[in-house]
Amino acid sequence: MGSKQGGVGDPNDGDSAEAKKLRDIANLIIILFGDLGVGERFESLQGSRSEETTHWRRLQNVIYVLGLFHVKMACADAVWRTFIEPLKARNESDEHSLMADVKVLRPKETGKIASKPGFRRMHEVIQHSGIVARLDCWRVEASKNTPEVQTLQQYAQSKPSWEDLKACAAVMATTYVARPDLDQIRRKPESERDEVNENMLLRHHMFLLYEELSYAMNEGDIGRIETCFLPWSYIFQATRKHKYATALKKYLRDVHFRYPPRLRRHAIRMHILVNPTGKAGKFRGVDWWVEHNNLYLKRIYGGKFANHTKAHILKESPLIGVFKNARIQVQKMFRMTKLTSHHSGPKMQQTFNALGVKYQEHMKSEFIGGRKTYFPIVNKLTAGMHLAQTATWKKNDEDNDDGEWEDLDIIDNEEEVEEQGDLEIDD
Repeated sequence: MGSKQGGVGDPNDGDSAEAKKLRDIANLIIILFGDLGVGERFESLQGSRSEETTHWRRLQNVIYVLGLFHVKMACADAVWRTFIEPLKARNESDEHSLMADVKVLRPKETGKIASKPGFRRMHEVIQHSGIVARLDCWRVEASKNTPEVQTLQQYAQSKPSWEDLKACAAVMATTYVARPDLDQIRRKPESERDEVNENMLLRHHMFLLYEELSYAMNEGDIGRIETCFLPWSYIFQATRKHKYATALKKYLRDVHFRYPPRLRRHAIRMHILVNPTGKAGKFRGVDWWVEHNNLYLKRIYGGKFANHTKAHILKESPLIGVFKNARIQVQKMFRMTKLTSHHSGPKMQQTFNALGVKYQEHMKSEFIGGRKTYFPIVNKLTAGMHLAQTATWKKNDEDNDDGEWEDLDIIDNEEEVEEQGDLEIDD
């Protein structure tokens, strides 16, 4: 275990000279970060050692904490399961669906996104589609307040004051995002309903929840992150991600009601995120850093062909930093250019403009009474609340809790790694 490498343990556990050199961990805690698979294996290990005589052998000093990067991946997967996975949500004739946005944003990857997109693709779809949708809401709201304004460019040229912008944003937050009374609205007569508008309200609601969690993680705001856990736990419940729903609720229970103050505040909440670059807005979950280390251990310095073995990886692992620094120094001595694999983000202005025209053409952000849609989106938040209060979940083969693309090359798809040894991270 890592505790052995760190020189901590139980000095009385064994008579060997190495055991006597260990520092007694006493009542200190070792925090284990990881995905749900790590947590399940650790809980199984603890259960198998429950009959041991000492707390060290029972692993009572180790506390498992859910990795936030995998929570973010699960959120992106929940969005995919809500808006893209249902077959009717991918109707070719539906110009108001999320897949219609994907056809404009990523026209060559519609097949991949409809089947198994991976985290990075889905993350960018949520961001880019959400940007255009919210800009269209600004256009509609601006035209309501000032009839002569028909485009955002005209609205910008009118130079609205900061107070006007804040007032407009406050109105938009309650007008274009699903409210708790959405289910009551859906019970109205069809002539008084707009199913397209209802779907857009739900899309804005879930996209903004995702943006809130992502922004809070990047800024290292653990308090704001925890406020997102409860709604996401209900959404996970309704999207068949029951393990993540249970894990988020367990985290809130343990951190706020079970653990002592110093453990929950100074040990867990202050260390659940790390900032490897030291730059503002570049915080990442500890499990992301673990995946980064796995990239260097298994792929970059893990050997090739016959040397790519478990024994070789373990043998070379202590020298990863040495190899990395040696390569960096050689590159600097020979003044090699293009030392980084980090590239600037794609230029999306023309694509956003094209998608914005589609929004304006099909009036996605406007209310039109009696308008129908091919597939009414289910309100996963209220559905999850109902399941949590009334249903007992039983696992079956159709439920897939751990299928949120965790087996993909996370580093290549999520972040870019600078060859100088630094991490330059795109949000």
